Amino acid sequence: MVTPESQRLSGTLDALDKATAVLERPVRSITRSHRLNPLPHAGTISVFLLGVVVVSGLYITLFFEFGYVASYESVESMNGHAIQKVVRALHRYSSAVFVLTTVVHAWRILVAGRFTGRPRRWRWISGVSSLVLVWLAGVTGYWLVWDIRAQALSEIVNSLFGSFGWGAALVVRSLSGTDGGTGSGVLLVLWFLHLGLTALIGWFVYRHVRRTRLAILPPPQWMVMMSGALLFVSLVVPLEMLQPASPSAFAADMPLDPFILFLLPPLLSGLGWLWVAAGTILLSGVLLLPRLLTRTDPGVVVIDDEACTGCDLCVIDCPYEALRLVERTERLPLAVVDPAACVGCGICIGACAFGAMNMPGSEPAIPIQMARPGETLIVACDRHDPSGMPADSLIRTVRCAGMINPLSLADDYRAGAEEIQIIGCAPGDCRFGVGNQRAAERLAGERAPRLPRRWSGQVSEDWVSLGEATGASAQPGAHPSADPRPAGFGRETFIGAAVVVAVSVLVAAVATRAPFHPETDRSEVRVVVDHEAGRPLVTDPESSVGVIDAVVVEVGGVRTETAVPSFGAASIGVVDVDVEPGAGPITAFAVVEGQLVPVNVTTGAVNRGERVLVQFRDVPRPVVAADGERVFNARASGCPVCHSVVPGDDGVGPSLGSIALVAGDRVPGLDAENYLRQSILLPDQYVLEGWPSGQMSPFYRDTLSEEDLTAMIAYLLTLDGGGP
Repeated sequence: MVTPESQRLSGTLDALDKATAVLERPVRSITRSHRLNPLPHAGTISVFLLGVVVVSGLYITLFFEFGYVASYESVESMNGHAIQKVVRALHRYSSAVFVLTTVVHAWRILVAGRFTGRPRRWRWISGVSSLVLVWLAGVTGYWLVWDIRAQALSEIVNSLFGSFGWGAALVVRSLSGTDGGTGSGVLLVLWFLHLGLTALIGWFVYRHVRRTRLAILPPPQWMVMMSGALLFVSLVVPLEMLQPASPSAFAADMPLDPFILFLLPPLLSGLGWLWVAAGTILLSGVLLLPRLLTRTDPGVVVIDDEACTGCDLCVIDCPYEALRLVERTERLPLAVVDPAACVGCGICIGACAFGAMNMPGSEPAIPIQMARPGETLIVACDRHDPSGMPADSLIRTVRCAGMINPLSLADDYRAGAEEIQIIGCAPGDCRFGVGNQRAAERLAGERAPRLPRRWSGQVSEDWVSLGEATGASAQPGAHPSADPRPAGFGRETFIGAAVVVAVSVLVAAVATRAPFHPETDRSEVRVVVDHEAGRPLVTDPESSVGVIDAVVVEVGGVRTETAVPSFGAASIGVVDVDVEPGAGPITAFAVVEGQLVPVNVTTGAVNRGERVLVQFRDVPRPVVAADGERVFNARASGCPVCHSVVPGDDGVGPSLGSIALVAGDRVPGLDAENYLRQSILLPDQYVLEGWPSGQMSPFYRDTLSEEDLTAMIAYLLTLDGGGP
């Protein structure tokens, strides 16, 4: 019998489902067992890999520092430590394999039509959303290293948002690295974004698996094999260090992780917004696929109130927690279905011993056509093509093997059926998760309702992949196990499974090193503008400059004018001008009220593959104590946690209330300003008597910009014990 659901999902999806089974055939051949095929476990393996990613990420965070130079050097230091190097590679490769297994899982869910019903549509949306978040989290992870890959990502941000005022401010003041201080704030924000995205992925995964009795983690054997393969590959394929990011150079050749950075090449092509629009449309289509591919929802199970005895077998067997028992006055409890949770699998029908359940449009609990005397009955899941099965057999199709009620098979035996064969999905590959397991357990007498003892053990079971039903019908009972746990296998099959897992992980790891060659066979002048109208530029500190409307780059007498974005009262942005290799000299002008103001001159030629960096920046404002007080009291600095500015009020550290009076006398050869600078950046160089060494961390070297450090010192030099 062909169900309405099958009719809706026929055609392209059926063809893709069968093609996928054919492509998986080599894996099944190597492992020599349906139970040792890892592909049906791709979803649960993904959850396990997410745990590996989180744990390894938390470990390497312990050794990570924040700042343009500090972040790069801390990662470089990890690469010099045996354990940290392996864990860092483990983090990278488990992330790549996580993406791979998630994509495999999503593909298998799609082609098998495992998205029908409202709850499963939400699972599809949450699964795809988590995959997008994995991509974003991976991008921020690569960004944190602050190497040439991070530079390429910064270039993309510039190309997408650099023409907007706020976007230009972000690029110039945070990502250009030319005047952003140590960059600790930028890297800290990226780290929190990375952490927040990971937490959001965890939430989506939780929402993805909630309200189901399906397995969340794979069988232990798969976790052991996957862990071993990841550790092995992390040892034999160590991660490399790339060149650090530099705004005055092009993002040169680099390895490209296709699982995370697949959009980097098109976004660097100069058509970034076009690719963003195309990606948004594609993602919207993917999210809506379940609705586009199914015109109506599958049927919801119907319960006969009079026949229901409240035995709760259906409640126990429902994999989606769509059934519950409610009390009835003076009668036995009644099973009630939640239509919003029911996916129309019919597994509960196979559990009902009293014929109290039916599914509209599907096989009734008591078949209309019974087997004739001496006839062979084949009951098959409707994913399997019945056309190649014996023509002289009675073939009955059901939505899921879990719908098969052993008591109905007993009726077929009573009607004279000579043989009965069940053909369902391979272990772990049921369209509804556990329908094949439920059916196998009932036939084995391990789950109610059971086949009457008279016919116990006589039903042939074959749990096979698509395309194998014809062969299974010719050799009944050759594939009797529906248990997805890879137990009871021999050494050869175990070796085959381990090889499949190890090779998959190795291929994924090697793929993350795919070569990428950005276009660098050119020369360029980059002009960085960060100017507030009326302030003097560094190149001409004696004259104030009005609003910079554009910049002009003159190379060999040829001028190129480019507008500069504005942000409030500031002219701010990054302007890139291509020039002929070897051309020079270079003169840069600011266009102020229609007039050209020469700002910077670079003599000499620009070599091929080089970028000349020209900066139009204002003279820094004079440092005042008030700015330093704000830095001192800022939550990010944490200074007040240990140091009071009230004279004599010692805390975790000594009071700074009178530091201006004594700072110049503490260390011979250091005046007050240099003593304070040393105490902030290298606190253990001089430790005040009576206080322990090592109490203050030297992390301010990486977190304070020079401007903030100077301002804080100016503020501390006002603390002479006299109060405000």
